[in-house]
Parts: sequence; structure tokens; C-alpha cells
Amino acid sequence: MSPSDPELVRRCLAGDERAYRELIERYERQVYSVAMRMVRVAEDAEDLTQETFVRMFKALDRYDPSRPFPAWLLTIAARLSIDQLRRRRVKTVSLFRSEPGSEEEHVVEFADPGPGPEELAERQEEQRGADRLIGSLPEHYRIVVVLRHQQGLSYEEISEALRLPLGTVKARIHRARALLKERLETRS
Repeated sequence: MSPSDPELVRRCLAGDERAYRELIERYERQVYSVAMRMVRVAEDAEDLTQETFVRMFKALDRYDPSRPFPAWLLTIAARLSIDQLRRRRVKTVSLFRSEPGSEEEHVVEFADPGPGPEELAERQEEQRGADRLIGSLPEHYRIVVVLRHQQGLSYEEISEALRLPLGTVKARIHRARALLKERLETRS
């Protein structure tokens, strides 16, 4: 019989390297799956998987054994993935052109087909508001919302990732949506 997650955490905190390896082996595929679904680039997902386990080991002393370990771990993966996506959005290109026979360079300007600064600011504010609202949910609701709506996982994938019955996942998502709706209505 394999040891429980809290037992593995206890052994990790005591310095047992085999327990570290077992936690990684137990959850590596799930963490990679979450990261890959978020960032959609294999190399980035691999890096995020490694970073998730590094962060996990650093924060292991703060893990609450009364809570599901996979939810705690996948929350770390989800947050790192979201941060990666935010960093990826910022891309700049510098283009210079020189006239034939001239050593002088001129900047070539292009119209930006994307949203303007006002629309971007509005979207960012809406996203911050949504993040705050989702962040205010109890952890067991927050993780299913993040996995479902921010990472696009199916109910079945969430059930597998969190090792919860499918009905529990559906009920939590339903309750989380109801809470979010209620909180939105009270803000208006």
C-alpha cells in the first residue's frame, strides 16, 4: 500500500529523498498536464512543472494536511502558468531601416492592429476584478474554477487531477458559480 500524501509530506519534511521522488512521480503528469493546457508550449510546460515542484518543496512546511494535496499542488502550477502567460504577452519589436547607399537608420512605424491602451487598461481591470473575485472563493471552490475556466480542463480531467468524484466536481463548480454571481450582484 502506498503512503498517503500527508505521510509523504511528513517524510519530505524529515529529509527523506525517496518521499520527494515519490511525490514527483505521483503528480508530475498532472502538473505537466495543467501547465501544458495553460501555456500550450511543451518546453514552457516542462519548465513550469519543474518550477512547481521547486516551489512545492520550498512551501511544504505551509501545507495543511487537512486539505487535499493535489488541489494545493495544482494551485501552485496554475498560478505559475498564469504568471507565465502574463509575461508572454509583453513582446516588443524594434525595426530600423536604412536607405540604400546611406548609413543613417530610420525607424519604420507600423499601425498597431491590436486593442488600444484604453481597451487594454479596461481588460486588465476586468481581469484583476475577476482574479480578486475568484481569489475570494474558498480554496476547494477556487481550484475547480481555475482548472475549469482559466485552464479549460473538462469535468472529467478535474475529477482525475483532484482525485474527486465527478459529481463532487460538478457540484463545486455549480456552487462556485453561484457564489461568484452572488458576489457580483452585491458589488453592483
